Amino acid sequence: MALRISPDLLRYYGRKLEGRVVFVTGTNGKTTTSNLLAHFLRKDGRKVISNALGANLMQGIATALIEGFSPSSRNQVAVLEVDEATIGKAIEPLQPAAVVVTNFFRDQLDRYGELDAVVGMVERALERTPPQTTVVLNADDPLASSVAPPGKKTVYYGVESTEMPMDEQGEVRDGKFCRRCGSLLRYRLYYYGQLGFYDCPGCGFRRPTPDVAARRVRLQDGGIVFELDGETGVVDTPAFYNVYNALAAIAAAKVLGVQPRLIAREMKRLNIGLGRMERLRVDGERETWLALVKNPTGCNQVLKVVIQMDRPMDLVFILNDRHADGTDVSWIWDAHLERLKAQNHLRRVIAAGTRAHDMAVRLKYAGLGDITTIQEGDVAAVDAALSELPFGHTLVVLSTYTSLYAVRDHLLKKGGAAVEA
Repeated sequence: MALRISPDLLRYYGRKLEGRVVFVTGTNGKTTTSNLLAHFLRKDGRKVISNALGANLMQGIATALIEGFSPSSRNQVAVLEVDEATIGKAIEPLQPAAVVVTNFFRDQLDRYGELDAVVGMVERALERTPPQTTVVLNADDPLASSVAPPGKKTVYYGVESTEMPMDEQGEVRDGKFCRRCGSLLRYRLYYYGQLGFYDCPGCGFRRPTPDVAARRVRLQDGGIVFELDGETGVVDTPAFYNVYNALAAIAAAKVLGVQPRLIAREMKRLNIGLGRMERLRVDGERETWLALVKNPTGCNQVLKVVIQMDRPMDLVFILNDRHADGTDVSWIWDAHLERLKAQNHLRRVIAAGTRAHDMAVRLKYAGLGDITTIQEGDVAAVDAALSELPFGHTLVVLSTYTSLYAVRDHLLKKGGAAVEA
């Protein structure tokens, strides 16, 4: 309604927040990166406007600004998650001081078409950024690093070394070919998807040296530890991709002038939360893991964590095809659900959501049909799973967008509390 009444509303906020707006875009990790960056800025004494739950279209951005902007505050900064198809519309009115691009993976084909279209949209948007904008890019993703706008200040982040095992077999690699000349990229090291150390034998395009680089990434006490600038960072979940989210937030915080000593202090305990491999204990005893899955690359990374969990478990997979989820659910056939057969502690799988039957069929072809059942609904499926969860078992809930927060809110209302890593 506000945008109908005042079509220039974002331009108004852009003028009021001149030099104090940051965009975070990309396929995976936008919400986590935005929330971590907002945390750093708040600890630095700034008042942050943020669409913290990921409402990243124009309506959600406008709502965040309307609710959060204070005319009397001179210390406000807006950290805005922005959809890849929306960034081109938001750049000109809001004039961001920095734009963070996390990564590009195949996602929501019904909305965007093939991945090249998404990368192209963001690339063209970055070319229209103001001269003072700093672009923060993932050096390890050849698609993300390829959109660096000529003549603009660019900061790169990446992982220099890891002690975690990386499975190279059968990964979905969306960025196999060089966007500049079309040659097949060479890799010296893979992390996951198309992320790693790459170069092009055809034109010389290669992984840039990261300005913000994590070293010795390793598992420790249910989380991940890494070294950065001589300091140790700790992420409270064991999912490797959250290291990239942390690095993106740290790089952006540096661009915005947050002091290194504050960053070093705060990165010693980085809490991901909000359904990104989040651990909750319901009713004081039943531990539940909640994770967003929405495309094959992200799902495969979550599955890697699940199969490494050394505890008896039940699993609920909620698959929806609402607009925010993406109506095309064919991505489940590219996710390596067969990996779940390696989890010897898995007792049963419940398929739920609007496309529960599609999920059940996929699980059958993954060799898990004998332990799979179908449950209508999302919250109802989780409640049923919890009610039948044996003592000492963990419930793992993998969900697409539109059920994620509903399930999380429901678990919190049932007495769920965060579990420390």
